[in-house]
Amino acid sequence: MVTDFPELPPPTDRFGDLTEAEQLVIRSLRRWLAGGPQREMLWRSLAYELDAGEARAAMKGLEAMIGVLTAHAQRNIAYHQPCCPCIGPDEVGLLTLVTAVQREQHALAKLVAGNFVRDEGLRVLLAAIDMFAAALKRGARELPLRFAYCAEAEAERAPAFTLH
Repeated sequence: MVTDFPELPPPTDRFGDLTEAEQLVIRSLRRWLAGGPQREMLWRSLAYELDAGEARAAMKGLEAMIGVLTAHAQRNIAYHQPCCPCIGPDEVGLLTLVTAVQREQHALAKLVAGNFVRDEGLRVLLAAIDMFAAALKRGARELPLRFAYCAEAEAERAPAFTLH
């Protein structure tokens, strides 16, 4: 299975180089993780960007996504404060994951999700991200595809084993 060709090159490490929809995803993650007044700002931001029903669905999906990451993470996940002008590799990975789920790039989503959670958390993480990504898409906040992944090429590179 070959994915679509990327629409944009991989992002730099600068938040300002992201599209508005991508910035919304990163800001949402950061504000949820910062807690307190930042969560109120997150709600206001989502309610401004989306209608109230979609904003609630996005919040529910985001909360579930972070809950799954917390429960099943296979390593520490780094993120920046809400106002930081930089983006880190884990933030790019999570953005890619949300994009892959939104774009129904299942092989890419599974590959990236496996970098964050153990196997037992994979399906539930993808389901939680789907709630978040689908709410954004219904609110006309589509994320650009920046990476392509060819599952067939991966299978062709896999070593062949013979069992005797």
